[in-house]
Amino acid sequence: MHDMRVWQKRDYRLFYGMMATAVICFLSHFYVGKFLLYLAAPLYVGAIVFVFYGIGKRDALKKGYYREAKRIGLERTFLIPYNESDDEIWFELHLMEPVEKQKSTPVRVLRQYTRDLQRLYDFAKTYPKKRVVFVGTTHQTLTVAAMNAAKRLGLAYEVAPIIHDKSAPMTKREWRGVLRKMYGDEQKIRAPAKGEWRTLIVRVENP
Repeated sequence: MHDMRVWQKRDYRLFYGMMATAVICFLSHFYVGKFLLYLAAPLYVGAIVFVFYGIGKRDALKKGYYREAKRIGLERTFLIPYNESDDEIWFELHLMEPVEKQKSTPVRVLRQYTRDLQRLYDFAKTYPKKRVVFVGTTHQTLTVAAMNAAKRLGLAYEVAPIIHDKSAPMTKREWRGVLRKMYGDEQKIRAPAKGEWRTLIVRVENP
């Protein structure tokens, strides 16, 4: 997911750069020459095609992850495999954006998340590897919920000294956007400070 966020931010930086260049070329062609007009048009069209292609590609990847999550019975989380050996596999754990028409509530999301932690344990116990490792970078509320579930299930876990997903912490503007997407306009939850984000690593050992 870190790679997807970096990809998205890079796409938008290129988009704004191409659009700004197209505007400059269009305005400058009155003074410099008509050839700049021929340069502005492909830059403008290319920027739009470029950004929409990236959006479509990322949505297709996320839909694939969501389908796999539903297949294994997850309600609110999905997995991205990213490190695998003969005996071990690592999964990034992420919160799924709502797809239902009715907006959710923080209490409902927390309950779904907690139920998913049990399902992830069941999934790991049947996975054909000696060790399944889940890694999640999130804010304090969900980190504590995951730690409590790990304790209850008797699993080894650790809080990493530094967060693994550097793109996970959000600005206040990004946080407000997530709240609107998840809950509508009713929820006014404080944006976690950058220092409140943690990476939790949970290991499930199989015989």
